[in-house]
Amino acid sequence: MIAIVDNGKGADDIERFIRGAKEVVTPNEALKSKASAFILTDGDMKHQKANVELIKKTNKPLLGIGIGYIFLGVAYGAKTKETKFDKTDHAKIEHACPLTLDLKKMFTVMQNCRHAFIELPENFQVVASSPKYEYKIISENNKPFFGVHFNPEMGGDGLKIIDNFVKFVDIWGKYHS
Repeated sequence: MIAIVDNGKGADDIERFIRGAKEVVTPNEALKSKASAFILTDGDMKHQKANVELIKKTNKPLLGIGIGYIFLGVAYGAKTKETKFDKTDHAKIEHACPLTLDLKKMFTVMQNCRHAFIELPENFQVVASSPKYEYKIISENNKPFFGVHFNPEMGGDGLKIIDNFVKFVDIWGKYHS
């Protein structure tokens, strides 16, 4: 089962896209969930403490979206800034990753992100970048953690990202139960 941590935006849309067992939980309920993976949705910075605590305590697959992506970096010491991005962006795959399977090297994403990293902690790899922001998709080097600096639930090629994460969770569960 995948727990969708509702930070304020996109949880219902993400829930509709995921086939199979899932639940929507508040950030404070996430650690109590029996889920095999987590999706941290976009939303409000006020949920940072609960999300960072989850990130630090879990080894289960995790996908941070929008502000959830920011929480992932912050859990590892990243510094952030507020910024403004265009609604649509084009990302380029830099390194292979389970999230980018079956995507073209250049793909379109929709975003509503207001925060960005000043620099990425060294234990993360840049999976995809764009001309406007170099950290579009990131992955943690030692845990099954991924972050996307866009909102895949808003459409574009982003829906494939959610689908690929669900497939990754299924495969991960077969070998790491």
